[in-house]
Amino acid sequence: QIHCNPHQNFYTILLRHEKVNFPEENFYYPANDCEDRSILFATLVREIYGLDVVLLHYPNHLSTAVDFGDPTIKGDAISLDGRHYVMCDPTYIGARIGMTMDQYRGVMPEVYRQ
Repeated sequence: QIHCNPHQNFYTILLRHEKVNFPEENFYYPANDCEDRSILFATLVREIYGLDVVLLHYPNHLSTAVDFGDPTIKGDAISLDGRHYVMCDPTYIGARIGMTMDQYRGVMPEVYRQ
């Protein structure tokens, strides 16, 4: 079962634990982490392509999944509210769309909508 809490603001949850960059801050600071990259990626995909993106919160990691509007796209994916979200981890260097880091395979993330 996928846990999705659309009533909790994702930024509020993360801010309890660490400082998270707003998307544009990623271009100012010399380094960023998985939270910063995932939020930037989600913002860009949503704003440029108009696609729905969810944030996937694993223990000590944040990733994303995108609804491309095509349930036949192969790879690791989750279904949520009748939609097909394909894993897209902006911090998984060298990964293709649909790939999940090995240490998170089989781990059920908390899912948040931006």
